[in-house]
Amino acid sequence: MRLRDLSIRAKVLVTGLGALLFVLGVGALASFRYWEREQFALTAEHAVLAARALRPGIEGALAHGQVGAARRQLDALVARPPAAGYRVVLNDGRVLVASRRPEEGLPRSGTPLPDPWDIPTDGLTLRGRGESAASVVVPLAGVGGGRATLELLLDTRRINAAIRRGRSFGLALTTVLGIAYAVVLGLMLEREIMAPLWQLKAGLARASAGEAGVRVGLERKDEFGRLGASVDALLAKEERSQQLAVTRGRALAEQAGFAQVGALAAQIGHEIKRPLAGIQSAIELISQEYAMSDGERGLLTRVEDQLQQVDRTVRDLLSLAKPVGLNAQPAHLSSIVDAALVRVSGTPGADHVTVIRGYDPADPELVVDSGRLEQAVTNLVGNAIEAMPEGGVLRVTTRPAEGGQELVVADTGVGIPPKNIDQIMKPFFSTKPHGTGLGLALVARIVEAHGGRLWVESQVGRGTTFHVILPPTPPASQGATP
Repeated sequence: MRLRDLSIRAKVLVTGLGALLFVLGVGALASFRYWEREQFALTAEHAVLAARALRPGIEGALAHGQVGAARRQLDALVARPPAAGYRVVLNDGRVLVASRRPEEGLPRSGTPLPDPWDIPTDGLTLRGRGESAASVVVPLAGVGGGRATLELLLDTRRINAAIRRGRSFGLALTTVLGIAYAVVLGLMLEREIMAPLWQLKAGLARASAGEAGVRVGLERKDEFGRLGASVDALLAKEERSQQLAVTRGRALAEQAGFAQVGALAAQIGHEIKRPLAGIQSAIELISQEYAMSDGERGLLTRVEDQLQQVDRTVRDLLSLAKPVGLNAQPAHLSSIVDAALVRVSGTPGADHVTVIRGYDPADPELVVDSGRLEQAVTNLVGNAIEAMPEGGVLRVTTRPAEGGQELVVADTGVGIPPKNIDQIMKPFFSTKPHGTGLGLALVARIVEAHGGRLWVESQVGRGTTFHVILPPTPPASQGATP
């Protein structure tokens, strides 16, 4: 598997851990080298100081032929580590005094020493780091008729062992720190990178599944927070686009329905109204010219009511078939609502309904077509009364709203099933046994002509609430139309 095929989590962990181990390794190596050099230099410096301190006494003893006195001083020096031995080497290379007596009188073996005249007065360190032995040389004057060299042998094995222990400890410490860093890095990666990514992925998955109102909600101030805000903005824009598409689709469907209504109304409107007018005149003539019993007069009244229902249906058809022209004049919304309530007060079932009015105390004037708007309110209130066959409470409220006034018509009736909510504004859709499905479609057209908005909320078994928001004035295109 190539590195590019790994997940982000694995890439960050591998890269971070590798960088950490490299930095720690280089740092530890440099640190060990430095301390090894410093430790060796310090040991050699101590040996040089000790040799220089003994030099006057040794020079004096050897100058007077007191080899034993010189030997005792040197034996006392090498009794303490790291000194491991000594030699006094004459200028001709022979060993005068040595910690190993068999070497005395013999030429010195091994790497030749510098000439005594070339050795600084302060002494010189020979051999280097990493070797098991090193030596410090100090020049001696007045020995053997000239100059000699005091060679102090140093045993560096203890120093090297300490350095090896330090290296092992440093390696173990580096490993532990690497593991700890990997754990901390993994936890931080999971919390600061992977968790936001999973949250972002989950939000997008919910949005792709069609869930409405989904937001990622990354409340952060870093790059992920800005990314989450951008995604939320895109989701909100997508929701608005979908809502606009649904609204436009619904508007196109309603326009198609209105076109069907217009074609139907143009064909049968006048054909129906003429016979209706003749039948209505005949009923009025019969009721005036002929004596009838109460039962016959009641039957004639029911026929007249049915004719009025047919006439209202025809008028609704004709209203939907032509554009809604407004005769807009200043009016109070409360007055229009009161007029509509008076119109429906005599309808069947109205006497079992309790009407509760709640008007805006300011009750500002709106520029509206009072007749058209009264017709729309009448339809809404009439539907509410029909939705409460056993009686109930009808609340009619006006209140300020953003962009104008809001009218709320709420009932405690049977409610509208969720599957029908999007259908009730369409022409000819009705769940009533004798409904035409034109009332709410006409209400929607009147509200739209005023530049307002209409929507509905409903719960089955608890009631329905219609909301109408009207602007202070209708759109310019709707102006005052006679």
